[in-house]
Amino acid sequence: MSSFDIDFSNPFPSGFSGGLGGPNQGGHQPPQWYIQFGMDLGADEGTEIFAAFDAHITKYAPHDPAADTQKVYGAQLFMRAPNDMMGGFYTHLTDVPDGLGVGSTVSRGDFLGTVLRFDPTATHLHLALVEIIGGAPDGTYTGVDLYKLFLDTANTDAVTTVTFMQDGSPPTVN
Repeated sequence: MSSFDIDFSNPFPSGFSGGLGGPNQGGHQPPQWYIQFGMDLGADEGTEIFAAFDAHITKYAPHDPAADTQKVYGAQLFMRAPNDMMGGFYTHLTDVPDGLGVGSTVSRGDFLGTVLRFDPTATHLHLALVEIIGGAPDGTYTGVDLYKLFLDTANTDAVTTVTFMQDGSPPTVN
C-alpha cells in the first residue's frame, strides 16, 4: 500500500477551552477504536463544531435525549476520508444540520453541529480517528493519536497535512 496525505483543520477554530484527555487515557480504553483513540476536546455548550477533514458520512445516530447516558449522549457521526483509508467519529453534539446523514459528503471546515451539555460531565467534543490499512470495509482499523495536534491548533484556522503510511506506523504530522 502507498502512503497518503490528509489535510486537517481543528474542529474548534474558536471556542476550545482545553484538552480533557486523549487516546488510552481515563475511560478511553479498548476494544472499540472509537473509544480507545478518542480525544475529549473541551468547549462550552453551544460551541460550533466543524469537520476536521474531507469525508463522507457512513453512520449517523441523531441526538435522542431520552437515550442519553453519562457515557453515550448526543448525536454521533462516523465518517471516512474520500479514499476510505482514514475515518473519524464525532459525538456529544447537537444541532446537526438538516439533510446531513449517511451518504452526505462534508468538506474540511463544514459545520457539523454544536457541543451538547450533559451534566455532570464537562462539556466537550469526543473525536476519534482511525487509519484503515488496506481501505474500508475490510481493512485493518488502527487508531490514530493526533491529540497533541488538535491541542496545538485549537482556536486557529491552521491547516495541517498528515501523512498516513498504510503500514501500521503512526502518521507523520507535516
